[in-house]
Amino acid sequence: MAKVLLVEDDIALREIYSARFSAENFEVVTADDGEQALSQAIKEKPDIIILDIMMPKISGFDVLDILRSTPETKNTKVIVMSALSQESDIQKGRQLGADAYLVKSQTTLSDVIAKTNEVLGGTTNQAT
Repeated sequence: MAKVLLVEDDIALREIYSARFSAENFEVVTADDGEQALSQAIKEKPDIIILDIMMPKISGFDVLDILRSTPETKNTKVIVMSALSQESDIQKGRQLGADAYLVKSQTTLSDVIAKTNEVLGGTTNQAT
């Protein structure tokens, strides 16, 4: 079972996404700000991080930059999921090392699960 760290400051979205990831057979760990995200990433060693950008304390872009420059997390898969939809934001996410960038308003829950499985290699969480 793959472990996902869901970093989202909106409690309703965090609960909805957590429930769906759990239903899809993921172990779910959550964080509601950038500081928690960094500590959880090192403590929990998730297989993948779903990372919001606009968060309290430390922005998602800064979190991603720190993750990529930290030996324990530099290879952890990261999907940015943000309301920021400008091409410059998407490019910044990619330049900082995101494995994928999803725009919240253009993405369904099913899209997030599909992209997560794709980034993890396709069959990580298929039920047996």
